[in-house]
Amino acid sequence: MAATVQLAYAPGAMAADPVKIGLALPLSGAAATYGQELQRGAEYAADLVNQRGGILGGRKIELVFEDEKGTPQGGVAAVQKLMSVGRVKAITGGTNSSVVLAESSVTKKRILQVNAGAQADAITDQGSPWLFQINNTVSLNSESFNAYIVKTLKPKTVAYMGENSEFNKTVLEKLKASLQSAGIELVSISTYDAETNDFTSILTKIKASNPDMIYVADAYPARAAQLWKQVRQLGGFKIEVMSPGVVTPGMIKPSEGAMNGVITGEIFMASDPGAEGKEFVENYQKKFNSSPGKGELVIFEAVNLIAAAMDKAGTDSDYDKISKVIRENAWPSPRGLLKFDEKGRARAPYFYIQRVENGAVVQVERVSSN
Repeated sequence: MAATVQLAYAPGAMAADPVKIGLALPLSGAAATYGQELQRGAEYAADLVNQRGGILGGRKIELVFEDEKGTPQGGVAAVQKLMSVGRVKAITGGTNSSVVLAESSVTKKRILQVNAGAQADAITDQGSPWLFQINNTVSLNSESFNAYIVKTLKPKTVAYMGENSEFNKTVLEKLKASLQSAGIELVSISTYDAETNDFTSILTKIKASNPDMIYVADAYPARAAQLWKQVRQLGGFKIEVMSPGVVTPGMIKPSEGAMNGVITGEIFMASDPGAEGKEFVENYQKKFNSSPGKGELVIFEAVNLIAAAMDKAGTDSDYDKISKVIRENAWPSPRGLLKFDEKGRARAPYFYIQRVENGAVVQVERVSSN
């Protein structure tokens, strides 16, 4: 049975040498809004760890940031620099699955990596013993979201469109299975490459099939905002849904109202954080004068997990020992206790069905994920 672990902060003066944690984030490019959210959440977590005395006998946590630019090539360059120049003891960050998959080819068997936000199952299907995942996988999110589609929305026909990526490959696979089991027809499948910004021809083709519902899967905020604007220009659809785990204020705001009515899902909502998350939300709101989203939450949990696991293991570089400690314990977080399975995956205790209204997501219902 997993033991519950609290951060063990030693009293006394801070040691001179900090423990460096590297963060590869999209600080520029189409996913930059995700990077900004994660940077803020990571700095908040590190500040709290340091205020409470640091780890490993009083050593401070020092965050080292590199811009992975939202591309696989950028991700590889970022983690290589963090390891060779930054001399970091662990890697975290992660918002887009293709980027984290590329990074993991560099970090495997070399350094502890805690993927905070990317969802693709393939990331942790690799079986790397030093690689962990905080956010739900695509499969876990699809399990809850697709159940809502087939049992509550009950469309007779569905059209799908999304980027041709590892993330969306699994989204489509799970959607197909759910619709087939419910006897719902998937009338159209359209994919596009990362450089696409004009979706008119795809949407016109989908319109011709007259589906009850359109399912859009796109994890890049700027591009998705443009896509939904073009949906509105063509008159929209009866039911509109967006793949879960990707809709943030940084996607909704630039859509300029085009996403109103879109249904999506997420593992966290600041308006309904649960007993364990109330203090996190309130303190975050006081500090930043805004509410935290899923991005701020998962990176907050990732930085705290790395710090607490190193502290309990008594080392910042024996990754076999640190990873064993992570798997064998339960870790306090704003969502309750996080436990990691044999593949290094955590599972959110709740899943929230959401709808975009007046430029913000509102809760439709909360379902248990266990």
